Amino acid sequence: MNPKLKRLFAGIGIALVVLSVGYIALRPFHLRWGASDADLQRPMPGDLSGSRWTRAILIEATPEQIWPWLVQFGQGRGGWYSYDWLENLLGFDIHTADHILPEYQDTQVGTPICMSGSFCPSQVHVIEPYQWFGWQATDETGQPVWTFVFGLFPEGANRTRLVVRESFDPAFMPPAAVVALEIPDVVMELKMLESLKARAEGRPASGLVTVSEIGLWLAALVASLLAGWQFLARPAWQRPLAVFVVGLVVLLLITFLFLPLWLRGALVVGLFAGLVWKQK
Repeated sequence: MNPKLKRLFAGIGIALVVLSVGYIALRPFHLRWGASDADLQRPMPGDLSGSRWTRAILIEATPEQIWPWLVQFGQGRGGWYSYDWLENLLGFDIHTADHILPEYQDTQVGTPICMSGSFCPSQVHVIEPYQWFGWQATDETGQPVWTFVFGLFPEGANRTRLVVRESFDPAFMPPAAVVALEIPDVVMELKMLESLKARAEGRPASGLVTVSEIGLWLAALVASLLAGWQFLARPAWQRPLAVFVVGLVVLLLITFLFLPLWLRGALVVGLFAGLVWKQK
């Protein structure tokens, strides 16, 4: 077999191993991103008996300041506070609000929560002002199969832990299906938590933040691909391979742990420094 072809198959195998092992290693952390042991153990309204994850973020605001942002959730309402552009590529027509919308502050139990203009699988199942807000999807018999719920827990006079939990019915959503769902879910949900934090704290929404997040992710991808190409093309392949593997790890960290922008930038700079280092 051609040596370059052998190296190509080796590179693909290494990439699959790094991505698989890396995701397995990061999974326990992103499933409880920001959550304390108390958050994990706390019962929340509508908890189902199957797979679940719990995530949290500390917000410099009171529950009363956070609450209006929560109750306007949903497509055609306040949006999902995540990557609108990505959701809209799938035709969901999401437009996240950057201000409180008075017309959606009267949410009640039974209010539909839509994913798109024509798909509203969930209804609000709990609404206790300044404490609990959540919705459930049901099967054809009316039994809950998915619960999404927020909890607000004050910490001092002007700080609040916002906790979000998703749980699933084990018969309707077997573990393999939940794992397939959790990969895109973590990307969208961590962005959602950060966006809610910024809005509740009164920081203006900035498209530059999202552009920076996307740009740094793409830069890490480009650096990894360049290292992979030089691993295939250069006789001295050991250093390019090292940068390629590190680049894949950086991509996993950026994707699934929602690192601070400064840390993402530092990691990307390190990757490109590695590209220069391996050429010497």
